Formats: sequence, structure tokens, C-alpha cells
Amino acid sequence: MRIADHRGQKNSGDMTIERGTCMLCAAWMTAGALLGCGDDPPRGDDQPRSCAGLANMRFTAAQIGLPTSGASVVSAVEVPARTDGQVTGPDHCLVTAEVFPVDAKAPSIRLAVALPTRWNEKAVWLGGGGFDGIIPDVTGNSLNTLAPTPLARGYAVFASDGGHQSTAASPGTDASALANEETYRNWLSDAPKKVRDVAGRVIRAYYGIDAARFYAVGSSTGGREALFATARFPADWDGALVLYPARNVVNTMLGLTAMLEALSAPGAFPSAAKRKLVWNAVLARCDALDGLADGVVGDVVGCSERFDVTALRCAGGADTGDACLSDAQIDAFEAIDAPVRLASPLASGDTEFPGYNVYSAAQGVGTDSPLEPHVQAVDLGSQAPSFPVDPLTNSFAAAFADSFMRHVVVKDQSFDYRTFDVRTFGPHAARVQELSALDVGDADMGGFAARGGKILLLHGTGDMLTSPRTTARYEEELQASIGAAATDAMLRYYEVPGFQHAVSTVFQVSWDGLSALEKWVETGKDPGDDEVVTDLAGVAGRTRPLCRYPTIARYRGAGDPNDAASFECAAPDAARVPRQGGSL
Repeated sequence: MRIADHRGQKNSGDMTIERGTCMLCAAWMTAGALLGCGDDPPRGDDQPRSCAGLANMRFTAAQIGLPTSGASVVSAVEVPARTDGQVTGPDHCLVTAEVFPVDAKAPSIRLAVALPTRWNEKAVWLGGGGFDGIIPDVTGNSLNTLAPTPLARGYAVFASDGGHQSTAASPGTDASALANEETYRNWLSDAPKKVRDVAGRVIRAYYGIDAARFYAVGSSTGGREALFATARFPADWDGALVLYPARNVVNTMLGLTAMLEALSAPGAFPSAAKRKLVWNAVLARCDALDGLADGVVGDVVGCSERFDVTALRCAGGADTGDACLSDAQIDAFEAIDAPVRLASPLASGDTEFPGYNVYSAAQGVGTDSPLEPHVQAVDLGSQAPSFPVDPLTNSFAAAFADSFMRHVVVKDQSFDYRTFDVRTFGPHAARVQELSALDVGDADMGGFAARGGKILLLHGTGDMLTSPRTTARYEEELQASIGAAATDAMLRYYEVPGFQHAVSTVFQVSWDGLSALEKWVETGKDPGDDEVVTDLAGVAGRTRPLCRYPTIARYRGAGDPNDAASFECAAPDAARVPRQGGSL
């Protein structure tokens, strides 16, 4: 990778002229001030500006590829390198900007662009999370990776608040702004395009040349946005790193609501001790299916065939303590695992929500890990779903479903999300279908595949917010749509056993996916089954190979069990595993 100091350079063919040379300074001298020592001189479109010279830039609506009322730079500030014995953040120009809406009642999109002094001539967009409402840190990283940040690698990095500004204590769960239709579309899919067009022009203005590559990096909501962006505007992007995407929003919200309804039934909510009981039983039955008992369920498909939660039933079905499950608790687990059949297809084409791998990860079982509170929150919560939602005890799922139903679907602040009819949609069927029709924007990847675009897609098997079963179906849908060969040339999908939604006490993922994506796009190095993922929490430092779905990492039978080299990618053998009977 070539990283050069592009600030104050002017490119002309293969010739690069450094700032500070007499020739360049003489050519750009104005009123006794040199470039970088005062105001910017008169410039053409291919002449770079100083950081201060970016301030108050204006963009017309015609310069942005989706409807807006234009945009403007709000501020441009030089940020020095941060040091604490070693450089921890490079010097850069930090630009903030605003994209104005068409609807006067809609808020603007606010964005930030970090422009490193030493630029690699590439750009990265960082996606948001939840219902957005804040701008992600453009100087930061994604997915706990131990690799240098994109900014430190020389990338120009940009991100936005998704189209609105939240003042809520937990902004990612606040959907109140999404009641506005333009704001909803910005959050769903439109903001990345508008932001990319503005950021691209800021980048060109600063360096004097366009970025040679644009990459999209996003998890959850950001992952969905990345898929929409590459599908709808394939010419804008070279590759995307997509982590546990919250795609098919309406169907995902129906699935969350169905899970919450099951957990809200009288006596149904399992305590941490009950969940620990289930997790231990799952490990006893399924842990070694991948050839190694290591506290991780590696063969999820085989486990679903083998494990039967009814074997934990209390005598008579009543709740008699933490050593067994009541009928109500068993019903809840089975409902979460099972597909939710819809009375009529959604406009997106979905006929069901596929359910969750509720047995394949520790669902907030009360470990002493510092990650345990967050795991509780992204899974089932510590108390049964309530209305109004209790942010201290209810899960993120409850907060998401509650805010989405009240603000976006029903538009009634007194509506109890737990009463929504997830199968027929009741009196809200027309609204559900209207929203669902917008969810198909990431379905047509033909253009992106045709231009040679690449997507790395990763999902944890234990995710209880965005089901990995939905992501697996997405790959299948792409194969049906653009063909198996085109899908194979464009996409690598990996599932990580034990990983949940961003966090896990079983297997906490760290992966330098951006480097893998770079190599695939820029050198043709197919990541295939060669990528390695590191655990930061379950057994800190252990590694596993990333295996292309539907293969799994199977222990070879010898070698260090904490070393990825001791595993091979192989097909799960669910078909050869008899289903469990009435005993463990």
C-alpha cells in the first residue's frame, strides 16, 4: 500500500510536486501569502485546498445523486497527531458537513470526514447502528479489530448520523425521528449515497484528485446500509465489509416482536439460572459435534437436530426451581427457535421470519465477564419485556420493537408493542406492506457483481437481534437471482460460532476484515477459507478459521485446540446425527 503526503501536492500525470518547493510556492503566491500560510489562492477543480479552505464549501442538489436541497461544510479543523509514547492517531483535517432535506420538516443529515495528511488515495465509509442519531467516530475502528484504524492506514474516513440527531439517553434505540418519511428513507438506505457524494467532493477538494477506491464498512444497521449502497449505486463502491446486517427491516421487527411476545407470556421468561441450565445441556449434547469440546457450539445445524429442550421439563410442567424448565418456559424457547409463519407474504417476498439460534450461544447466563451486562442486553434482558420499556432490565430487542412500532408503524405513543399481530398485522397491514416494499433495495446485486465488486459478510451464530438465518437466506436469494457463479465471484459469507450481536462471552470476535477486503479487491487474493478470527473474551487469544457458509471449523483431532491451524473447514454432519430422545 502506498501512503504519500498529498496535502499541498499537485498531481500532473506521473509528476508529484511537494509543497514547499520554490516552483510551487511561486506559482501559487497571492498577495504576499503562500499556500498554507494564508487564504487559499484562486484554484481550479484539480487544485487542492488547505483544511481551512474547505470551510463553507457549498454543494448543489444536482451534485448529489438522490433528492436533497444541497449541502454545505460546517467546519474544517486541523487535528494534530495524538501521542502517548507512540503515535495513536495521525494528523488530519476533520470536516463536518450538513446535507439539507427536501421536506422542510425533516432534519438534515450530519456527517464527518477525516482527511489524513498522509493519504493512501482511498476512502472508507463507516456505517451506524440501531436507529442511528449520532455520527460514528471517524477516527475509530470496527468490530474490536486489533488492526490499525482506517484513518491510521491512510484512508479518508467518513460517516453520518443516518439522517437525524437523537438526544435520547440511548440514541440507537430512538426511532422517534423516523416517523417522518424522508427521515425513514434516509435511515433505511438513502443517507449513505447522499453522504458519499458530499464526502467524495470534499476529498477531491482537499487532495486535488478523486479517491481511487471507496469501501463501505458497516455492522447491524450499517451492514444493511452497505448492502443497499452497493446494490443501488454499484459504481460508487469497490467493496463492502458487512457484519451481522439488520436487513429486511420489517421482517426483522416482526421476528423481534414475536420473540418478545413469547417471553411476555405468564411464567415464560427464563432467569439467568434457567438459561445457564439450557446452555449447559446444549454443551453436553452439542459441544463436541465439531470434534472438540471447547465451550463453543461449532455445528449449529447438527445441534438443532440433536438437542431437545423438552428433556429439561419439570415434572408435571410447573416451575419447581432452577433445575428444570416449566412448560411456559419451554414454549418460549421453542417459539424463539421456530419460524414465524406469516398469513400473507410481505411486499419484500418474505413468507416467514426464520427464527433464532436460541440454543447456540450463552444467552446472558450470569458469567463474571465484564461483557455480561451487554450480552444480557443484546439477548433476552434480565427481566420479562415490559411496557413501557425499562431500559435497565429489558433487552435491546424490546427497545427496538417498542420504538419502531410506536413511531413508524402504528404512530401511536400509547401502543403496547407486545400486542402487535405479527402474523396478520391486524389493522396495520397496509402500513406494514408499504414499509416492507422498501426493504428490497439490497436484493439486486447484478450491477455490483458485474463491475467486479466484492462483499465480505460475517454473522455470529448466536445473534438474537439480527438472525443469522436471515443472512444465510440472503446468500441463497442472491444465488437464485444472479446465479451461483456471479455470487461466488462477489461474496464470501462466514458464520462465527458463539459470537452474538457485537459482543459475546463465548467467542468475542476480532478480525481485520478490511485488509482481507482490500486484498481481494486490489490484488485478487480470494480470502476463501484462509481468514482467521481471534477470540478476545471466551479464551482470550485463541483463533479459529473463518469457514465459508455452510461449512464449519472442525478440529482435526490433533494440535493446539486454541490454534486455527488445528482446524479444517468441513461440511456439518447433521444428517448423520440422530435427534435426541427424551433424555440428555
